[in-house]
Amino acid sequence: MEKAATQNIQDAILNTSRREKRSVTVSMIDGSSLTGKIRSFDKFSVLLEAVDREVLIFKHSISTITVDRN
Repeated sequence: MEKAATQNIQDAILNTSRREKRSVTVSMIDGSSLTGKIRSFDKFSVLLEAVDREVLIFKHSISTITVDRN
């Protein structure tokens, strides 16, 4: 039996947002939030490009990611 390649929902949303260069708001578990574009991500972190800087965010500190549909 052939095993189908599957992509988890987290990777699908992050990759689509990165590829389409959509703006996202990352809400942290401490209540703060950051807005920018996803530059890259891996198993443990997300690299977010904000207006004047790049921010490396560890996934364990993220509460939600909201994707701007505009």
